[in-house]
Amino acid sequence: VESYSDAILHISIDASGSMNGDKWHNTITSTVAICKAASMISNVDVVVSFRSTHSTVDTFRSRSGDNYPLVLIGYDSRVDKFSKIPRMWKEIYPGGTTPEGLCFEAIMNDIIPSTNDRDSYFLNFSDGMPMFSNDSLSYYYGDAVNHTKKMVNEIRSKGIKVLSYFIGDSEYERESSIRDFKTMYGKDAEFINVTNLTSISKTMNKKFLEK
Repeated sequence: VESYSDAILHISIDASGSMNGDKWHNTITSTVAICKAASMISNVDVVVSFRSTHSTVDTFRSRSGDNYPLVLIGYDSRVDKFSKIPRMWKEIYPGGTTPEGLCFEAIMNDIIPSTNDRDSYFLNFSDGMPMFSNDSLSYYYGDAVNHTKKMVNEIRSKGIKVLSYFIGDSEYERESSIRDFKTMYGKDAEFINVTNLTSISKTMNKKFLEK
């Protein structure tokens, strides 16, 4: 008989415009399945966050204001009922750019670290390169990739096990995108079909069963 500690899983979903269409639908379907399965296990909690960008509006000048990274906590099983997901997630749609590491940094203190009696996991769904800009920041290419890598390493330093899925298609599965994804997530990068729940469950179970 194997005994496992309580667990908390933080799922971070890329809600940028490039995720629109089948990639978004399949990612949400997979995430809902994970949340539903976890809801039937007494010692596993799940938090789901969506990351994108938000444009402010300057009503005085009747024009758009500045652009900012956005993190939305869509579900937290410690305080939310599962019914929140079908009720509210249908109103969430992808748009904007990908402030990957900036969003990770923003929620760093909210990601629960592992302890002697609780295992913590960070699961990422993303379709490639981090990029973001506004009037005061340009977040692209090597700087964005290296910053995201730094944030992922900081998550690991808390004893949190990381698993990152690359959601690609014929347009975005470029060699450079895959290389950069491996740079950011290292050995924890996974390149699988997000529509295949069996494949996802196998890689997740492998991570969960690590001692």
